[in-house]
Amino acid sequence: MSDIPKNQSNRYGHTQSYAHLITERHAMVRPHTHHPYQLGASLYMPATRQDIWQVIKRDKLPTINSIIICLEDAVGHSDVELALERLQDLLNTWAEHVDTINQPCKRASLESQPPAQLPTRPLVFVRPRSPAMLQQLADYAHIDLIDGFVLPKVDMYSLSNWRLACQNISSTQLLMPTLETAALFDPRHNQELAIGFKEAFNQPVFALRIGGNDLFAALRLRRPKNSIVYDTPIGTLAYQLLGCFVPHGFYLTAPVFEYLDQPTLFMQELTRDVSLGLVGKTVIHPNQIALVQQAYCVSLSTLDEAQAILHSEAKAVFKYNNTMLEPATHRAWATEIVNRAEVFGTIDDSNSEYRARL
Repeated sequence: MSDIPKNQSNRYGHTQSYAHLITERHAMVRPHTHHPYQLGASLYMPATRQDIWQVIKRDKLPTINSIIICLEDAVGHSDVELALERLQDLLNTWAEHVDTINQPCKRASLESQPPAQLPTRPLVFVRPRSPAMLQQLADYAHIDLIDGFVLPKVDMYSLSNWRLACQNISSTQLLMPTLETAALFDPRHNQELAIGFKEAFNQPVFALRIGGNDLFAALRLRRPKNSIVYDTPIGTLAYQLLGCFVPHGFYLTAPVFEYLDQPTLFMQELTRDVSLGLVGKTVIHPNQIALVQQAYCVSLSTLDEAQAILHSEAKAVFKYNNTMLEPATHRAWATEIVNRAEVFGTIDDSNSEYRARL
């Protein structure tokens, strides 16, 4: 039963309440083919651009991990029809050349490809403008070629509309709802939303995206130029979102860093992103791609500890590298370290030399 007071039970309008549907079978989100760490550096590209196919087949931005073809904020109202036409043109081109590129795989964007090997494309998502537009996209020829959809401004007020729209797309496509409305500042709302995400969709929820700039706007603020996001009210909210959604099995991505002249600050924020278990970060310029991938590399000593924890003969508690390791409590962390290393590789602690260890 929901813990929301009766006088607030109708605050989501026509949106169904999902709190009563908690069961043991919802302890973890359904697994899927790719790991969310494969998002890595994600680049939003307006659907009006004509070079997206070149990025997908890696003629441009050959190291990008994932792209999001945007039909929402990055496209002006007067350009929506043009953006939709170019998206369909892109899908048609992709269908004609589908055998010339491989599906995304772990570490594909970080390793050089032998000349005779087909390139492995990045993960590709589309961000529609609204649930109505998603329903429209469901009828596009070859729409199943993309990996999934980014759903903007999802909260309990809009969840039912997104749920209905998603009934028309493939059950194998991945969803990434974006947490970016004023409703996210209410912890009780977020608990309902976490449960709702697990009940609303037939598709896997790949990750939840923290929409930093929209959340700043909800407070009538803009991100300060000389601070990382975790030193702002949105950083406080990010901690709350992690505490709410991660125990339900979800992965979250980090807010965008929009200042290109602050690389040191960008790396400081990336360090915090990684330490909090956020699985990727939106980039706004190709120069940020390598910095994201560097930040997500795993040190050899950290990987050694993770593998020791996961070893089949590991003791209940043991000392390793002057650290107490306890598999019962450290196993989930160790599993994510191995997952991260499989995507981004490792760094030798002694000389910071990049090594493809796994």
